[in-house]
Amino acid sequence: MSDAIETRLNEPKQNSMYVGALPNISMESLLQFNIPSDRYGASSIRLFLGKYHALPCILHCTSGTDRKLLHVTTMLNYLRDELKHDLNTDLITGNYNVQTNQMDINARFCDLKNGIMLEFHDIYLNSAVLNPNQLKADNSDNGFSIPTSITIYYLPHQITFVPELCKSFYNMTLLTPEPTITFTLQMVCRNQCGYYLNSITIKKPLITDLALYYGNDFVSIHEKIIKSLNTVENKGIVLLHGIPGSGKTHYIRYLIHEIQGKTLIYVPPDMAKEISSPDFLPFLMQYPDSILIIEDAENIIKDRNESSFPSQAVANLLNLSDGLLGDAMHQQIVATFNCDLTTIDPALLRKGRLIANYEFNKLDLESSKILSEKLGFGTNNITKPMTLAEIYNQND
Repeated sequence: MSDAIETRLNEPKQNSMYVGALPNISMESLLQFNIPSDRYGASSIRLFLGKYHALPCILHCTSGTDRKLLHVTTMLNYLRDELKHDLNTDLITGNYNVQTNQMDINARFCDLKNGIMLEFHDIYLNSAVLNPNQLKADNSDNGFSIPTSITIYYLPHQITFVPELCKSFYNMTLLTPEPTITFTLQMVCRNQCGYYLNSITIKKPLITDLALYYGNDFVSIHEKIIKSLNTVENKGIVLLHGIPGSGKTHYIRYLIHEIQGKTLIYVPPDMAKEISSPDFLPFLMQYPDSILIIEDAENIIKDRNESSFPSQAVANLLNLSDGLLGDAMHQQIVATFNCDLTTIDPALLRKGRLIANYEFNKLDLESSKILSEKLGFGTNNITKPMTLAEIYNQND
C-alpha cells in the first residue's frame, strides 16, 4: 500500500465541529434515527451513524457514464490489495441460485475504517460488454458483476481521498457496446432502362478515437473533410489512397455517418468505368448537392497524358469537382485508390479543386500494439508495423 493511501486511511477521525457529528446521542437513539429513504431494517446511514456517531457526506459513482461499466470484482480486489480491506467483514445480500448452488450477490456494504463506507447497489451479471482493460470475468460465460451504482459514505476529513478513490474505480471498467447505427447509402446500378439508385444499409464501425486507428496526423485531415462535405452547395474532391488493408474502406464507413443532410451516391468498383459514359452525367444531374463515393478508382483517375486512349471519366470528374457543371450541381467526390499518387492525373490535385489528399499506411509498431490491446487481442502477435486489416484479423 502506498504511503499516500496509508496516510489518508490513518488520519485522525472526524472534526468535532462537523455539522453532522452526533457525539452525545446514545446508540439506541441513533438506531431510531428517521431516514426517509431507508430500504432496509439496518440501513447504510444507520450503520454509519452507529459506527461514527455522525451523518455521512455522500458521493455517488454510477455505471454507464460514458459507456463505462464499473466491475465489482476488480474493485474489491483493489480494496483488498491496495487498501488492505478484509472482504470477509462485508455485509452482503443476495439470492440463492439453484443452478450453481451459490449466492448471487446483489448488494454489498464495506467499511474501510476511519470514516469511509461503500455500498454497491443492484449488482447484476452482464456478458454483453467490451473488455478493453482485459479484466477477468466472474464466470465461464464471460459474465461480469456490474453495480448500477456505488455510494461512498465518508467523514469530511476524507474529502480529498474519496474522489481519488472514485477516480481509481473508473479505471476498472468495461464498456457497453455502441448502439448499432446504420446509414442508407445509394448505390448506382444499371439495367436495360438506364441508371438507377438502390438503397443499401451501412453499419457505422466502432471507432472511438481516430488517432488510435489512423495516427495523430489524420485527425486534422478528417476535420477538414467533414467541414467541407457538410457545407451546403460546396464542391471539390477528396482523394484517399494507400496500400490494401490500410483502412480506407473502414474510414469511408465511418465518414458517411458523419455527413448530414446530403444524398450519398456510391459507385462500386465494377461501375466506376460508367462515369465516362455519356449517359452518366445527365443521370447525376437528378441529384444536386450530393456526394459521389467512388471506391477503387485507379482505373478512371490515371494521368491522361500517359494513356494512348485517355478516359473521358477524368474529364467528367474534373467538370463535376470544379468545372461549370460543378458550379451548377454542387456535387463533391470522395475517391479511394491503391495506386501511387504520381500515376493519377495532376489536374485532380489542383488547389481549389482538391479538398484533401491523404495516404493511408501501416500503423507504427507502438500504435499497432496499442490498438491491438484495445481490441482485446493483446500484443503478443504484434512484432512489426501492421495495417488495420492485419490487426483486426491476426487470429485468422
